[in-house]
Amino acid sequence: MQKSLSDSTNRKVIKLALGEVLLKMRKDKQQLSNQPSGESYQLEVNVPEELIKITGTGKAGVFYGVQTLLALIDDQGLVPQVSIKDSPRFSYRGLMLDVVRNFQPKHEVMKLLDVMAVYKMNKFHFHLSDNEGWRLEIPGLEELTSVSKIIF
Repeated sequence: MQKSLSDSTNRKVIKLALGEVLLKMRKDKQQLSNQPSGESYQLEVNVPEELIKITGTGKAGVFYGVQTLLALIDDQGLVPQVSIKDSPRFSYRGLMLDVVRNFQPKHEVMKLLDVMAVYKMNKFHFHLSDNEGWRLEIPGLEELTSVSKIIF
């Protein structure tokens, strides 16, 4: 059906799907192996049929498959014929941004999140406050702001 759709409309087809991704496990027990997870994906590029199929075991897997596809595009906008099955080795792949000590504007934080997506990072720790840093003023709890004041 996808081939006929491509032929009849003269368009290239990208098919995204949720499904099972079977990974080959390493035989060497000493090394960590990638275990199937909701972030596993399979990317197949069939150049003669002009078909790209991304299957992920979860929404995150499909997203990471798209990120891999974007990384494969060359300067002319072409994608090589490949078959990739991938799953993250580590379940926690994160980054911490400390805006308490090093303030960043919103557009810089958004660019950082985009870069995290390219590298398939899945946790973002946004450090917003410290003991001496920021206090929310709440009527009736004046000590929250008065105790942490620094007097020079």
